[in-house]
Amino acid sequence: MQVFVVGAGAMGCLYGAALFNGGASVTLIDTNAAHLEALNRDGLELETRRGVERLRLPALQPSEAQGEADLILLFTKTYQSEAALRGVMHLIGHQTHVLTLQNGLGNVERVARHVSRGRVLVGVSTLPADPVSPGRVRSMGDGGTKLYPAFTPDTGFAEMVCRTLNNGNLPAQLEPDILEAIWAKAVFNSTMNSLCALTRKTPGFFIDKDEGRALIRTLVEEGVAAARANGVMIDAEPIHALTEVSMTDHADHEASMLQDIKAGRRTEVDAICGAITEAAKAKGLATPVTETMWRLVKLEEAKQG
Repeated sequence: MQVFVVGAGAMGCLYGAALFNGGASVTLIDTNAAHLEALNRDGLELETRRGVERLRLPALQPSEAQGEADLILLFTKTYQSEAALRGVMHLIGHQTHVLTLQNGLGNVERVARHVSRGRVLVGVSTLPADPVSPGRVRSMGDGGTKLYPAFTPDTGFAEMVCRTLNNGNLPAQLEPDILEAIWAKAVFNSTMNSLCALTRKTPGFFIDKDEGRALIRTLVEEGVAAARANGVMIDAEPIHALTEVSMTDHADHEASMLQDIKAGRRTEVDAICGAITEAAKAKGLATPVTETMWRLVKLEEAKQG
């Protein structure tokens, strides 16, 4: 399988390593020059609970990549999707599938503007990954991947992707109810990502804070209500349980929104808190705490220019 990981940040590197270890030919694509230089000079250093491994994977700018992809794994920020896919159109052939494991809502629709609907895969990841320095990534927590074709019942290629990830020691499974999984992940992210970004703390900070726990419960309940109003019948308790895992097993993980705020970058809050707020409003439902978190994170972005 010829795989191009578009967006070789911490998560992209984690999944690129798993696909490589599972037997795929993997090329990492990114625009961060320092990161690419380190990857090509020293290899990818990946630290997990199994230990540290160093992998030699080609790491290129989009324009430097050549060939026809069997799979493009899209791991850019949601607001970068359009530009990223335009930048790798020369790699997309008639048989190329695109898998988005990005955060938030609306990713399938963005991908489907660039590749035929029958070749769009979508999924969610519950694994943590943190950048350490250029060329170095750490993933110190358990989790896995759920994925499924977005618009077709043909699961043949999706099964191959799952098999490759599992062979590379990254748990993956097909999930026919993938829309429910995407909404559940979005609700989780609207809760933990926004709280971590606004407090500049990792999830473990909230474990013994009544104020934090009250916000977590309210944000989850609002998000679930928004999903159900849109016909996605998820339950709150599994998401509450995942927030507990976040505060314990992933206590020191820097959520992606926190990483962005600390680095002075734009966050994905529009596709997470914002998308949930707008989806709820479209059904006549108010989500006041979720909307407040959205607006506050946007103000944090504005403070940094």
